[in-house]
Amino acid sequence: MKLSRNLIGIGALVAVGGLMFIYNSKDWIIRNAVVKAVEEATGVSTHLGSLRIELLKGTGSLKDFRMGNPKGFSREDLISIKEGKVVVDAATVTSAVVRIKSVDMSGVGIVFEGSGKRNNMNALKAQINSRSAKPQSSKKDQAKKIRIDSFVLRNVQVDVRMAGIVKVGNLNLGDIRMSNLGGSNGASASDIAAQVSNEIASRATTAVIRNVAKLAEQMGMDATKIADGFGVPTDALNSAAGFLENLFK
Repeated sequence: MKLSRNLIGIGALVAVGGLMFIYNSKDWIIRNAVVKAVEEATGVSTHLGSLRIELLKGTGSLKDFRMGNPKGFSREDLISIKEGKVVVDAATVTSAVVRIKSVDMSGVGIVFEGSGKRNNMNALKAQINSRSAKPQSSKKDQAKKIRIDSFVLRNVQVDVRMAGIVKVGNLNLGDIRMSNLGGSNGASASDIAAQVSNEIASRATTAVIRNVAKLAEQMGMDATKIADGFGVPTDALNSAAGFLENLFK
């Protein structure tokens, strides 16, 4: 009888210890899940310095997010984010679809790199599209879904670079805002990571195309050669000339 009580007591301690371990490790688990989702979606190395989640309050914060360049480009980070805040609907944490009310990122830097008639943004999008076209595993289908009401990247800065030139110019894209990511039924974390990464790549590419004429003037080079080195279509130069010129610093 005494042995039974001792076993029950030990079992209770083990259970409590396990719950405490899970609670204290939740940030590490979620951080690794975020990194894995981005890498699965994009095919590039990803780093997340820290992530803190207060489940009872429904708030969280992250610091030092970095996403590398595709193969064939420099070792610069394609995307870097200093910090961000997350607001979660705590009531949905145990549901099939977790609702994230808002994601607000600041200190956002992007590197647009042209190299031999290619650029890293198009390379990233090609990798994302290739990965999303692959058949989905049953494990992914069963994974918890996510929906994000509001996703904001604030004051996005783009360093424009080309092979052989350290830095060509700088663009200020202002805020990039997205909403209703995942829809009402939610989507996997990797699907949302792909959607966000595609949007960032498209915005950066569009800004560079619209500013090629101004960039060429500043560099004392022919606009067609600049566009060719960036891997962007030259037929857009005439309509783009002078557009958003004030973006260059």
